[in-house]
Amino acid sequence: MSTKNIALTSTVAFLLAACSIGKPVPQATTYLVEPAVPAERLSATHGSEVAHMGNVRVAAAFAGSGLVYRTDDVTFVSDPYEAFIADPRAMLGNQMASWLDRAGPFKAVTQPDSMLPATYTLEANVTELYGDFRPGRTPTAVMGVQFILIDVDAVNSGRVFERTITRRVPLEQASPAALVRGYGKAASEILSEVAAELGSKKLRRGRR
Repeated sequence: MSTKNIALTSTVAFLLAACSIGKPVPQATTYLVEPAVPAERLSATHGSEVAHMGNVRVAAAFAGSGLVYRTDDVTFVSDPYEAFIADPRAMLGNQMASWLDRAGPFKAVTQPDSMLPATYTLEANVTELYGDFRPGRTPTAVMGVQFILIDVDAVNSGRVFERTITRRVPLEQASPAALVRGYGKAASEILSEVAAELGSKKLRRGRR
């Protein structure tokens, strides 16, 4: 290639880059998962004890801020333009703690960043969090959570309760907004179930 052609190619590339600089960067639409809280407390079985909501963990495949869609048996797609308003781990931890504090079986449930003393720590591992948008199927919001309740004063293993709950909520359409509303419903159902089980369970404590 001649020196003249090289110079022309470089000039064109520079002009194209310059033109793109002024274009606005597409902004992501952001969403918040909000599980509906029952009007009345589900139970007060452990009404004298405080639980601390531990840091929520989310499986690596679903831990990003972009919404995740399942498009066939082996393909999952993360959408960079439709995303959670905050890190899903922090967002779900705050929402779970608030929900259980208002409706759960304990006297109070503190936020993940709280330093207040507590009787138990409730760990939550989100194992599934995606929209099942495979062709030929009803679009569905899928959420799975493993809960582990730990006695903070136990001598050895403080694990006193463990339960994994999964919900598949049918959606009216395969859209980001419908998916997030489905997550809210799934989270409310999951929290209602774990709160009812904790409320009916006699928790054995193993103090030092």
